[in-house]
Amino acid sequence: MLSQSEIDALLAGAIEIEQSDNEASVNLAELMDQNPAKSDKPGADKQVRPYNFWSPDHFSKDQMRAVELVHEDLAERLTSSLPTFVRTNMRPRVVHTEQGRFHDFLKDLPQGSLFHMLTLSPLPGQMIITISPDISYVILEQRLGGQSSRGSKIRVLTEIDQYLLRGLIEHMLNDFKAAWSKVVAIEPGLEDSTTNQHWVQMIMGNERVMLITFELNLNNVSGLMNIYIPFSMLKPIANILKPHIWFSGRKEKQVDPQARQCNLQNISEVKLTMRVFLGNAKCSFYELTNLQIGSLIQLDTNINQDVVIQVSNKKIFMGKIGKVGKSYAVQITDKINQNGAK
Repeated sequence: MLSQSEIDALLAGAIEIEQSDNEASVNLAELMDQNPAKSDKPGADKQVRPYNFWSPDHFSKDQMRAVELVHEDLAERLTSSLPTFVRTNMRPRVVHTEQGRFHDFLKDLPQGSLFHMLTLSPLPGQMIITISPDISYVILEQRLGGQSSRGSKIRVLTEIDQYLLRGLIEHMLNDFKAAWSKVVAIEPGLEDSTTNQHWVQMIMGNERVMLITFELNLNNVSGLMNIYIPFSMLKPIANILKPHIWFSGRKEKQVDPQARQCNLQNISEVKLTMRVFLGNAKCSFYELTNLQIGSLIQLDTNINQDVVIQVSNKKIFMGKIGKVGKSYAVQITDKINQNGAK
């Protein structure tokens, strides 16, 4: 049992740990104050990085950079297309990217924010776009032909306001498609627009998302446009989310002329069965059993009528029957379409 003085000394870190006779004594305070980074042991210079178990990073820096490059290209495209919608010069630029939980980002958004939910078919899920109220009202005033006032009071968005801002997002869909085309072929679509944060929270939940923030400058008024892309949406293309793929572009399938010619030569030697149908006839079983050499069967076709030519059990051509020298022949006169029509 320790005495009170020993307990006080232990709490103060003044007790020395007993060692054998040939070893030096070690002071407890020195052990407690020892900085691992200053240790002479191998590997002691490694830096310890904090890890957030609640919101871990799902994508590498290269993948984050690839998505950032896509949206930097989107910003350049919007610089050309948005002025035709807002009727004045406007230059968006990417100012920030990070990843985290949508629930945490939602807390920073002002009440009454308009949420636009976009799909990027065939990628799963939905992405969210929000535009800060200060720049939204300037856009609305430009669309309605009024004067933008920097100190205008923030008000609740009406249904007409929401409809006009929805038109802005629909105007941007082609630019989204073009910006992503270097990575993956998508068909963007505006699914819904709402100011109900609870509804958006219910749809997104605690989904881990990638946030891309654009700065928008319009008539000396600055605002932000945030794009929230769920990790579940990007997961199917995670293996191609690399910066060099964006620079080189998505490789389309190209036909190799030499390989095509070689395949055509190999196919040219394949033997196919060809049949010519002269016509059809109906007869009774009694007539069929009494057929003999020299019997005549009357067909339902005329001598001048085209007959069907079948190649590998598929009707391909129409033709006329005739003779070449002493051999019977058929001359191709037309081609049958896939639906069976000429």
